[in-house]
Amino acid sequence: MIGKYKIEVSNNRVTFFLEVKRNITIIQGDSGTGKTTLIRLLSDYNRLGQSSGVTVKCDKECVALIPTDWKQYIEASHDRIIFLDENNSFIHTKEFAEAVSHSDNYFVLIIRDSLPQLPYSIEEIYGMRENRDSQKYIKAKHVYNEIYKLYNIEEKKAIAPDIVLTEDTNSGYECFSHIFPDKCQSLGGKTFAATEIIDPKYNEQEVLVIVDGAAFGSNISEFMRSAKRHGDRCALYAPESFEYLILSSGIVPADKEVLENTFDHADSKLYSSWERFYTGYLTNITQNTPLRYSKHKLNQAYLSEGNITKIKETLPEMIKL
Repeated sequence: MIGKYKIEVSNNRVTFFLEVKRNITIIQGDSGTGKTTLIRLLSDYNRLGQSSGVTVKCDKECVALIPTDWKQYIEASHDRIIFLDENNSFIHTKEFAEAVSHSDNYFVLIIRDSLPQLPYSIEEIYGMRENRDSQKYIKAKHVYNEIYKLYNIEEKKAIAPDIVLTEDTNSGYECFSHIFPDKCQSLGGKTFAATEIIDPKYNEQEVLVIVDGAAFGSNISEFMRSAKRHGDRCALYAPESFEYLILSSGIVPADKEVLENTFDHADSKLYSSWERFYTGYLTNITQNTPLRYSKHKLNQAYLSEGNITKIKETLPEMIKL
């Protein structure tokens, strides 16, 4: 499934608005913000149609997942937007993650806890809030507002990092080691970001953490809690992925339309996250060229002075080199 879709779910008492453009969208919120109501309205509409008093407006069919035989239901569904909440205990299982990963449906997961088994984007974490003009209208807003894909913990100020920690251990790490010589260290995986930055050895240092934002959603909450200890001395830079940086830098002849409207190209049945889509896209367009890309070992052509400069130019101005 591809595409970006606006969703409106309403009855005579409340209206929900949401837009989805990736295979996984997360909605978070405290009790009383309307999350359960949204699922109930969809369930009523799926069972009773127009006689339910619920109106659903979307270019794709929106359904509340039936807990019974959920796996078979997902396998039999095509081109749907499937909603479910944390009352379904299977949402935390590896089996559910596998069912989602290569489905040609989109999923809206209404849950308070993180789901580490799923590769969802920082950009697709939303929270419910009531519209100020009327309690009748409820919108989904971003929980983590993104400004230049750079997260300073307390204020938007420049950071001149003493230490740069990268999620990547391969190509991305090689590249950032050239951009930040003698400062760059690999975390060995995204799950170590939150625990590493609370190490006392970083207490007096400015720390920049670089991760693939397209798949860091399940880790962002824990990371932000840990990073608060550093105040504005710790920042998170979360581009979609390292491959996205290369594609947007101008080093390779990437199609601008693909980068600007990835939702029209990253088929959920083929790619479990946009990070994987960008990796596949970059690999494909550089095959049989001097810039042939490998995620495991960076082609030395990318480390030329001119290409490193192009990658540097894609970094936010807030990061002082």
